Amino acid sequence: MPDRVAKARPLSWRVARVAMGSAALAGGAAALVAIFAVDRLITEQAEVRLRAATITLAGELDEDRKGAFLETLGEVLDDENGEIASSGIRLSVRDGTRVLAGDARAPAVKAGACETHFAESGRVRACARSYRSWFLVAAQPIDERRLYVLYALSLAFAVALGAAVGALSSAGLTRWALGPLERMVRALRESRPRPERLLELGAPSEVEEVEAVRAALADRARQIQGLIEQTSRFAADAAHELRTPLTALRAELELLLEDGETRDRPALERAVVRVTRLGELVNRLLILALPESDLSAGFETVALSEVAEDLLAELSPAERARVRLELQSEGLVRGDTELLRSLLSNALGNALKFSSGEDVVLRLRDGAEDGTDTVVIETIDRGPGIPREFRQRVFEPFFRIRADATRGHGLGLALIGHIVRVHGGSARFVDVSAGTSLELVLPAWRAAS
Repeated sequence: MPDRVAKARPLSWRVARVAMGSAALAGGAAALVAIFAVDRLITEQAEVRLRAATITLAGELDEDRKGAFLETLGEVLDDENGEIASSGIRLSVRDGTRVLAGDARAPAVKAGACETHFAESGRVRACARSYRSWFLVAAQPIDERRLYVLYALSLAFAVALGAAVGALSSAGLTRWALGPLERMVRALRESRPRPERLLELGAPSEVEEVEAVRAALADRARQIQGLIEQTSRFAADAAHELRTPLTALRAELELLLEDGETRDRPALERAVVRVTRLGELVNRLLILALPESDLSAGFETVALSEVAEDLLAELSPAERARVRLELQSEGLVRGDTELLRSLLSNALGNALKFSSGEDVVLRLRDGAEDGTDTVVIETIDRGPGIPREFRQRVFEPFFRIRADATRGHGLGLALIGHIVRVHGGSARFVDVSAGTSLELVLPAWRAAS
C-alpha cells in the first residue's frame, strides 16, 4: 500500500502549538517552584514552633525537679501534650531510642537537629534538644490533604493560564516570527519569470534560516536557468540544421515538377506538400525553442493592419471570401514583423480550420488593460468551441483536445502564446454564444512613447 500523505498544516499552526506548549510548561514550572517555596516555608515555620515547644517543655521540667522527678515525668508530658493537642505537636522524652515519657509516635532525632520522617499518615517534622542525658523531642505532621488539593489546583491553573496566554499571544508572535518567510513567499507568487531572472525572492531579511532558503532557491534557479538555456539552444540548433536541408529538398522537388518529362507527377506533388508541412513544423519548433531574448532583439514599429491585409491577400479566393476583416485601429505595436505575421497567420488559420466552412471574423481594435494602451486582435469562428477546463492547456506544445479530429501537430496555439509573451502581451479565450473567440492583447505603441 502506498504511504498515506499527512494533511499539510500551516507553519503558523505549529508555531502556535509550540507557543502554547512552551507557555504551559513555563506556567507549570513556575507553579512547581512556588509550591516548593511554600512547602519549604511551611516546614521552616513548623521548625520554629517545634523548637519553641522543646524550650517550653524544658522549662516545665525544670520547675518539677524538686520532687520525685522520674515519677512525675510522665504526668508532666501528659499535661503538656494535652495542652498543645490542638496544634498537632506531640512531645516526648527519649533516652537514646527509648521513650521515657510522652507520645511514642514522635520519632527519634539527634539533639539540636530537625528532621523529616515518613509515617503512614504522611510526613512528620521533628526537632530535638538535649536535656540532662536525655532528648526532648517535638514532632508535628506537615502533610495536610487540603494543602495538596491546593497544590494540585494551583498547578492545573498555572498550566491552563500559561496555555491560554500562549494561545492569545501566538497570533502576534506567529506574524512576527513568520513575517520574513511570508514576505518571501509573497514575492515568489507575485514574480513573473524573465529571461534574465527566473525567480524574484524579494528583499533580504535578517533571519538566518530564511536567508538559507533564499540562497538555496536562488542557486537552484540558476541551475534550472542554465538547463533551460542549454535545452533551448540545443533545440534551436537542431531545428536550424533541419531547416536548411528541408529547404534544399523542397527546391529540388519543385525543379523536378517543372521538368515536363517527370513520370510520377502526383507522387512528387505529395512529396512537395509533405516537405512543405515539415518545413513549417521545423520553423514553428525553431520559434518555440529560441529564448525570448533572442526573438525580441531588433524590434521595430509594426502596423498590424498592414500585416493583416497582406495576409488576407495571400489566401485563396475561397478562404478570403470567408474572412470578414474589421480594422477599427491601425494597430501600431513594437515587435518583429515576421513573428507578428506568424501570429496572425496561425490565429486566422485555426479559425478557418475549425469553423466548418462558416465565415470567421478577424478584428483589430484599441483597448486598455491595467491603465495601459493596448492593441487587441480578435478571431471569432463558428466552430465547436473549447471547454473551459482546456483553455489554458491548449497553449501548451503538442496538446490537442481531440487528437484525431483534424490534422496538425498541436503547435499553433503554443506558437501564438509564445509570440504574444515575447511581445509582452497575453492570449486568452473569451466566452461567446457559439463557436470560439480568441483574444490577443499586445502593448500599443504611441509616437509620444
